Amino acid sequence: MLQPIQKNVFIYKFLSGLSPVGFSKYTICYVSFKPKQDKHYFGVIENGEFREKLEGKIVVKSWKELPSKFPVCILGDYSVCPDSFSGIVMIDNSQALDNPRKYIPKILTAFKNRSTVLLNQFHGTHGRVFWENNYSEITIDSVESFNKALNLLKKDN
Repeated sequence: MLQPIQKNVFIYKFLSGLSPVGFSKYTICYVSFKPKQDKHYFGVIENGEFREKLEGKIVVKSWKELPSKFPVCILGDYSVCPDSFSGIVMIDNSQALDNPRKYIPKILTAFKNRSTVLLNQFHGTHGRVFWENNYSEITIDSVESFNKALNLLKKDN
């Protein structure tokens, strides 16, 4: 493993006692994003270790801001590697005023917008698009799919 995955203790405590019925209380998904410039945009591998660039730190900052804008959002583990950013996001269905699945695209769009604004400020550019249009998403609705998502996060590192 090139870099330890950033841990969110809550999601492990949450899932440790979760029954299959518990998955109906939350909408959970794994997402992965790629920048348009995919050659070592977020960092480089040196001597087997990942050295994160400031762009990677900006993306993590944008990710961590999501719950303040979307109170129904709970962030899980995430991973930054040279050419992608991945994470697990949960929606508390009991707090959602509408269909919880509708929040996912809104949250992910807000993440991409906020990180793009910050990256443009950092680079002294305006209107530059940093992200690919699409992203990968896997719905997590069982312990097996959660383990699959964690394995994907580990592979990103």
